[in-house]
Amino acid sequence: MPIDRTGPVTTGTQQNLVEGVRSSPMSTVAVSAVMSQVEVFADQLVSIYNAQVAAGEVGLGGSGTASDDPIIGARAPRALFYGRIQSGKTVSMILTSALALDNGFRVVVVLTTDNVALVKQTASRFKDLDGPRVFAAVKEGSSYEWEGQEQELRETLASDGIVLVCAKNHINLPEVIRFLQQLDASNYPVLVLDDEADAATLDTTLAARSSGKPNAPQFRSKMHRLVVANDRPDELGFSLGEELPHSLYVQVTATPYNLFLQSENADLRPTTTFLLEPGAGYTGGDIFFGDYDPEAAEGVAPRNLVFVGANEAVLMRRSAPPGLARSINFFVLAASALSIERNWPAQGFKHLSHTSHKMDEHETVSNYIEAHLNLLRRKLAGDLVEARAFFNEAYKELARTVYNCPQLDELISIAKSAIRHSEVITINSKADVPVYGPRLNFLIGGNILGRGLTIDDLLSTYYIREAKTSQMDTVWQHARMYGYRQSYLDYVRVYLPHRLAVRFRDIHRAEEALRRMVRSKDGSDTVLIRVPFASRPTRPNTLDVGAVRTVQGGRDQINPQRYEEDRGAAATVLDMLRANGVPTTEGDREKRATTVSLETINSLIEIVVVPDDDPGLWELETIQALIQAFSDQMQNGGIVYVRDLQETEAGRDRGRARLSGPEIALIRSRSPRAPALALLYVGDAETPKAWFPTIVMPEGSPTYVFAGE
Repeated sequence: MPIDRTGPVTTGTQQNLVEGVRSSPMSTVAVSAVMSQVEVFADQLVSIYNAQVAAGEVGLGGSGTASDDPIIGARAPRALFYGRIQSGKTVSMILTSALALDNGFRVVVVLTTDNVALVKQTASRFKDLDGPRVFAAVKEGSSYEWEGQEQELRETLASDGIVLVCAKNHINLPEVIRFLQQLDASNYPVLVLDDEADAATLDTTLAARSSGKPNAPQFRSKMHRLVVANDRPDELGFSLGEELPHSLYVQVTATPYNLFLQSENADLRPTTTFLLEPGAGYTGGDIFFGDYDPEAAEGVAPRNLVFVGANEAVLMRRSAPPGLARSINFFVLAASALSIERNWPAQGFKHLSHTSHKMDEHETVSNYIEAHLNLLRRKLAGDLVEARAFFNEAYKELARTVYNCPQLDELISIAKSAIRHSEVITINSKADVPVYGPRLNFLIGGNILGRGLTIDDLLSTYYIREAKTSQMDTVWQHARMYGYRQSYLDYVRVYLPHRLAVRFRDIHRAEEALRRMVRSKDGSDTVLIRVPFASRPTRPNTLDVGAVRTVQGGRDQINPQRYEEDRGAAATVLDMLRANGVPTTEGDREKRATTVSLETINSLIEIVVVPDDDPGLWELETIQALIQAFSDQMQNGGIVYVRDLQETEAGRDRGRARLSGPEIALIRSRSPRAPALALLYVGDAETPKAWFPTIVMPEGSPTYVFAGE
């Protein structure tokens, strides 16, 4: 069913975004760019709803009411809205909601990270929607802002719609469910947008329960029960999913690793994925870490990175680390210089210190910053020659990227005034909503900084937080330096140790590989996630221990343990090899490796027959996904290597690989950066009865994980 793209909520909301009614004004071009993507996504959502939930309720000419009939599909659909860190997912969700409201959805529930500041920020931004009432599920005093209006809202729901923004916690979400019951919301199509869906909604008891531990929790975790399905006997049916069966649940995140690692039929495994691309001016991992080379010659500095000592995290426990002081000095000069070019923003420029998840350490960092600011005040108020010497290093760093950098004396003069308006702000679960000053703002925080909160006009980031085994989704969410910063990128720096730059670079590469894979297939298929050294993709407690598979890094060969006799399929493989000029009886192993198209390799992999119950590593979807992961390196084709399965190797149930070390070296020499396919025929070369396949991995290949059955 087509959708209405120019309804009153959509057109009014676009105008509100342009005018900046609830946030910074957006250009018409920027709003249109988001709309061009969101329209495609909304069209998909309406199609999914009509095909898998109920027909005729949403879309152009839809009834806007929900029947009592069960949903069409065998399971509730799960759409994934896969964006990038700090790329404007909130604006996309707002415009998606506007289109949904113009196309029959009457209720929109937005779930956010459990943080009061974020709930209020998100609800305020959703009030750009032109038409529906928007409420934040946060108690003001002793009541929620909708209390006392239930009857009126119930009467206007069908015409106006309603939007509820709620934190994922055990206090507010039950109140939202009860409020929706009061409104008879189940009578209407509902859109649920779960922002940071991988953060709190997944079942954190799954690993323990799937492993059969005797002390495993009896029921699913609280948030999973409240959002998806409630299995506690005293709470049966009390969840968004069960109370609102004619609803569409959309997962929104920039780190979907956990979601893709859910088993094939799990409640929260995405059934369709939409890639949200950032708009013009976005700066992400490619800008900050894409070209970073730890082996580069000394003095060849990445444009926006400044390296601090490897021991700064240890120093932090005893005294102010020198890297923190350097980052502050740079920030003061960078903010002063940028104020000349574009004036001071209403909420000042920002410096972010991300050092630890421990709140007592936030106070320590705050004290270090306050002490250094007192030193700066003395330097700026004192002798000019001494101030020049003090800021000399920071000025050289700024001038490295700022063309026609203002004179240091001018910046010292501006900084002397600006530092009088400096604010040191701690952002954690104990702190209130941040109130920024008009000039220099120093932010300190931990876990809360890792999800959702947008930090506009961020110039300097001091990042030294790390764990022995990094969790990819956690580290990637820490990248608050990403965002729409192209217009002032010359003034932006990230201060961090080399090893953390390597970690960000490796996760960036894994992220790009994942997006390429998702772009080429539907998210319901096997999706390989590349895992950097000393990392894991996500927290293990939300994963079914029997469903997660690993292709270990550095592996030479991936193959089945047995072959399957199928003369028809074997003949088809032989015909395809001959059609592509692959020699099948070449005695000189140096001449066997042949380049064929990627399409041919995929076809050969599909045709070759392997026993269904084979205990080896060969599994069709996994092999296809693995080849897809290297598709960029195989744009000009890949290598196929053919020979006979020799008598000494021919045992059908052999448990080890068939290729020798010299053969692997030869194949790798022809395909050093991508996998190659080796096919060994069983029987006569002219009439083979079977083929034994092997994937030869390039040397130093990374580890991949994926969800199996």
